[in-house]
Amino acid sequence: MKLNLSPYQNKKICIALSGGGDSVALLHYFYTHAQKYGIILSAANCEHGIRGQDSLSDSLFVKELCQKWNIPLFSFSVDCVLLAKEKKVSLETAARNFRYECFDGLLADRRVDFVATAHHQNDNAETVLFHICRGASLTGASGIAETDRRGYIRPLLHTAKQEICNYLQENGLSYRLDKTNEDDSITRNGIRLKALPLLEKITPGATANIARFAALAKADDELLYELAQPLLLPLDGGVKVLFCDKKPLFQRACLLALKAMGIEKDYTLAHLNALFDLQAKNNGDKAPMPENITGIREYDGVVLYRSKARQTQEIPFQTGTFCLGKTRWSVEQSAVRERDGCLYLDGDKIPASAVFRTRRTGDMFQKFGGGTKKLKDYLIDKKIPLRERENCVVLADGRQILAIVGIEISQKVKVDKNSKIIKIKIQKQGE
Repeated sequence: MKLNLSPYQNKKICIALSGGGDSVALLHYFYTHAQKYGIILSAANCEHGIRGQDSLSDSLFVKELCQKWNIPLFSFSVDCVLLAKEKKVSLETAARNFRYECFDGLLADRRVDFVATAHHQNDNAETVLFHICRGASLTGASGIAETDRRGYIRPLLHTAKQEICNYLQENGLSYRLDKTNEDDSITRNGIRLKALPLLEKITPGATANIARFAALAKADDELLYELAQPLLLPLDGGVKVLFCDKKPLFQRACLLALKAMGIEKDYTLAHLNALFDLQAKNNGDKAPMPENITGIREYDGVVLYRSKARQTQEIPFQTGTFCLGKTRWSVEQSAVRERDGCLYLDGDKIPASAVFRTRRTGDMFQKFGGGTKKLKDYLIDKKIPLRERENCVVLADGRQILAIVGIEISQKVKVDKNSKIIKIKIQKQGE
């Protein structure tokens, strides 16, 4: 078994060490080559509280092994059965999330530069088959990444399981066996224990070929994501995906937008299809997404934004600086009217009962120099996107809108030569 450790020269590498053969082999290889490459080596063990005494014995084995080789060990423990119930997820998901939370913490605190997991070629083939059987896209068929931006590395990814077994035997390394790995009623175990051996029997070299296919799929997938990138337009509070009739590109752009908003796993193909279908619908039509995110059709694209409850607060009209949601503005008296993008109102025409608030159903607006119409229709005519219309701030007297903050004033408060001029200025947050 030969690994290329030169990319990790003089780095702090932490081995995710379960005590199983794969992780023990990986730890030993780094241990015997650490001095040559100037690697600062450590290990991390996560005890999930699932397999009772066996799990505790595995962690004790790991502790004694690290003491024997003088390798610093980060130990973590939690009751994943209880955690799964609290989080309302499967036991497997709870255990995986717990492990990666532990590893993420080590990376975030800069106690280590990389966390190395012992995923190997057979794991990669198993993952590809698992994803394909569940109807995965090209992204799922790409298998396990050798590295990722979070700081995880998988040095054994191109190493066959048999090579690892040979390495353990050649170096006289003992390790722990997890009995749950022999339960072929678990889907992944069934693929590893039954499907892959059968494929190897039918087509020798199948495991390596599946891993090679994953690498080719990954290269194609990355190119498609690169071509999708220009469709993204960042917005304040969201991301716009420009219209595109090429579904593979549009949906990848939507995935990039969702990930930019923190959605990594909860989306489905149905979500992506719904976003693609919005292109053929009317402006303002929506598609619900995970975690309170909404997709909405807007003129030349589909905007993904996080929906928020509409503000119901009312602020009496007065001078000063105010804020509702993301809209921040100031009101002040002005000696003159300038061409500066601010709104200018006749202060004497503003009733004492006027308030700043968000718009409501039934609001009416008398256009500057024009007739009266519903505020909703006026904003549509102005091509104000629905997500902005929902929470736009107005100066209102009952249902009569005197000013739409940052957009327009009503004929009712038009400034004339005798006006006491009031200036409304939109401010950026933090000004």
